[in-house]
Amino acid sequence: MRDLKYEAVRPIAREELTNWLASGDPQLVAKALYAATKYEEDWSWVQDQCVGSLSSPDVSIRWAAATCLGDLAFLRRPLNVDMVVSALETAIKDPEISDPARFSLSMVKQFVIPK
Repeated sequence: MRDLKYEAVRPIAREELTNWLASGDPQLVAKALYAATKYEEDWSWVQDQCVGSLSSPDVSIRWAAATCLGDLAFLRRPLNVDMVVSALETAIKDPEISDPARFSLSMVKQFVIPK
């Protein structure tokens, strides 16, 4: 990824999240995914946004989506494990996001899937 820099993630109202996700602007979409992952209470909706974003034509959106699925697992949010595992296994085949997808899959297996 190019010119990465840390930006604090702040809470964003659901309406604004929805607008940012629909904007098509890769920076706004990624910020919305990160904010939703950390602060949104409807984890099913967040999960669906992340899984859907894995097929974006923009690599930065796909990268954020893959990363956020791992973050949801780390935060122990309830996930549809079958859907998320399948989506991440497919994302691993994308050479541009295989690293974050692989890491996120390991997070799902570590924190969400019962042992």
